[in-house]
Amino acid sequence: MLMIIDLGLLHIHRDRELRSLAIQIELANSIVRRSEIHRLVAVAPMKVKGLEYLELSARRSGYDIHISPLERVVDIYSIRRAIVLDPYGDQDLRPEDLAWAEAIIIGGIVDRTPIKRATRMLRDMNIPWAPTMRISLRGSIVGVPGEINSIVAIVSRAIETGDLEGAIREAQPARDAVLRASIEIQRILRKTNKDLGFYDLMEIYRSLKTWLNLDELGMLRALIRCGRRDLADLWRRSYMTEKPPQGLESKLYV
Repeated sequence: MLMIIDLGLLHIHRDRELRSLAIQIELANSIVRRSEIHRLVAVAPMKVKGLEYLELSARRSGYDIHISPLERVVDIYSIRRAIVLDPYGDQDLRPEDLAWAEAIIIGGIVDRTPIKRATRMLRDMNIPWAPTMRISLRGSIVGVPGEINSIVAIVSRAIETGDLEGAIREAQPARDAVLRASIEIQRILRKTNKDLGFYDLMEIYRSLKTWLNLDELGMLRALIRCGRRDLADLWRRSYMTEKPPQGLESKLYV
């Protein structure tokens, strides 16, 4: 699989963002180089401010930067089946889509104030024929890491295993797991009319950790984040000292 980092908006990056972008691409390339079937390249349409910094990073890391329009690079590699990954894509990415594609195109954008639809804009200017797809986790992009290296890790692992959800969980930083868990906990709380006890919280935790990279501390932070400090205090007091009996089932179903 060829993974292409599109640097079409490199000129908008400030110095701090440029450094973060360079680090993310270097980390992404280190992931790709572990496999003989994947390769990573970056594409910049022209020489712009910041490109020299990335070229130094590329030489250090061992990936190529093409100074050329994206559509020309796609032609050079004879790519006919490409997917543009976009958090606002038209459909959810599936393992079978990865099996179909010859190349995955990832927007090389690191900005403190995200530009909505920036990836789609780059796609429309270069390869409008390529479908845009989003990596989603059980119907939502919340909890899916957005760093380039994390996206590459997810794609690489999903290609190897055919398990996209598992690949997301493996690459998911704790902060993203906590954010998604807090949303799921709020959803559960809205559905139940009873006061929750420790065993109910344990059942929720056990369910969430099957698909989120969530540990006990993450559960505590998720409860705090969703505004339930009472439940967070209960979890803090109990989880270190109490362990529910094996096979105990809560009346609360997630």
